Amino acid sequence: MSRNNIPLNDREKSKSKISLICSIAALVILCFCFHQADHVLITGPAERAAAKKEAAEAKAKEEASTPKVTTANIVAVGDNLYHTKLYESGMNDSGEWNYDHVYEHMTSYIQEADLAFIDQETVLTPNHDEISSYPSFATPQEVGDAVVKAGFDVIETATNHIDDFGLDLIKDELNYWETNHPEVTVIGTNATEEERDEIKTVTVNDITIALLDYTYGTNNCLATGEDAYIINTFDKEQVATDIKKAKEISDCVIFVSHWGNEEDPAPSEYEKQWATFLMQQGVDVCIGGHPHILQPYGTLSDDQGNEMLIFYSLGNFASTQQDMTGLLGGMAQFTLEKTVKNGKSSVKVISKSVEPLVMHYNHDQGVYAPYLLKDYTNELAAEHSMHEVRTDEFTVETLYELYDEIMSQKVEPSTGTGLLEVHFDGYINMVDPDGNIVDDSYQGTSQDSNGNSDSEEGTDSSSSDESSSDGSDYDDSGYDNSSYDDSSYDDSSYDDSGYDDSSYDDSGYDDSSYDNSGYDDSGY
Repeated sequence: MSRNNIPLNDREKSKSKISLICSIAALVILCFCFHQADHVLITGPAERAAAKKEAAEAKAKEEASTPKVTTANIVAVGDNLYHTKLYESGMNDSGEWNYDHVYEHMTSYIQEADLAFIDQETVLTPNHDEISSYPSFATPQEVGDAVVKAGFDVIETATNHIDDFGLDLIKDELNYWETNHPEVTVIGTNATEEERDEIKTVTVNDITIALLDYTYGTNNCLATGEDAYIINTFDKEQVATDIKKAKEISDCVIFVSHWGNEEDPAPSEYEKQWATFLMQQGVDVCIGGHPHILQPYGTLSDDQGNEMLIFYSLGNFASTQQDMTGLLGGMAQFTLEKTVKNGKSSVKVISKSVEPLVMHYNHDQGVYAPYLLKDYTNELAAEHSMHEVRTDEFTVETLYELYDEIMSQKVEPSTGTGLLEVHFDGYINMVDPDGNIVDDSYQGTSQDSNGNSDSEEGTDSSSSDESSSDGSDYDDSGYDNSSYDDSSYDDSSYDDSGYDDSSYDDSGYDDSSYDNSGYDDSGY
């Protein structure tokens, strides 16, 4: 019998079973190992990647649906207007002039802001021999150094005085800013045509702000023809184009306007027509200047959803004007809030105010500095050198009263558009496209018999006519400034439905006989 056919004994059967069991166990272990390897090397990473992706998508969705909010606190002041005594206060025999003292009481407020604007009313010069005051101004470049040190970030230069000494000095000033202070943004004047076409922006706390700056015109009207790019002057089509470009590259548009009647606390028709136009084009905030006196502020809106915060005029910041209206200025304060949700962003103004300030000076003490009115005292007011030439009551209380009187005006927005087409000639006349002189009570006080209101004399506030301000409901009989608060001021209830300027007639306007040749401020 063949050995292969012999039945297995019990021992052999046992070994065979053990071998089978071991084989099965090995196979199971091998399968397990393959499974684990697959999980570790292939399936696991894929599952983890999918889970991670799912978690990231969930987080992104949650973040997108959760609003991201950022804010920017912004301040702006009025005209930095250096008269003789003011620029003399920084002189010394070494030739190293310094004007830090002028801004020492404002520096903390300026530096606390995320962005600070100042109107540099006059052109800066590097040559001390070229320094000049009224009627043609040239200011030491050291003033620019002090302005930057004080904390200002945006320098407004589109003013009527910017070409007092020609276009070359404007180019010198632009070179000064670029070379000495590249950290600031200069608006309103341009070194090249390419710069003129560029919309300047700043980004603050993830909020991109476009900056535009225009003047109604200049005293010498030099920026014409091939030089027109140097100074931004109001032109309806150009302004509309610039605003459109600005909106495309920013979250918010701030427009600076040099306009209005000097020494007039009420916005002119020219201001109001342009304000309405700017609001309709989509400007978010408008900061006005030039009148050298405070004017009201508030919110303009229309039924198209446009809304614009407007400060018609912030008055003077630093000067040595002699009347109370010229010494009372304002610091605009407003906060922009940007909200990003589901990939879409929006910006709105969430707070706004004007903090009154006063320009203090004492010639005998050599002291020249603006103060917030809340920091000013009657002791300082009593030492003010304006008392040498004025008999007006000048106290903290009367300054607050003047501030309240100006801000209590009810400004009726304009529905007119005729003044959007005018330009200004060398005599500060408004001229329409047909060459006719027009008028909106724009008296051009820079040409009145008392001389330019940019002079240290200014205009006697006691002779001003407030009848057009519509402040008939103003009552200061119980005035107490201890609890003074203007944070709730809002004129968003403007209603111009009854406004009609169809009866306007300027056919008789003529100031060709104007002559200021006898004016002399050499004694200042």
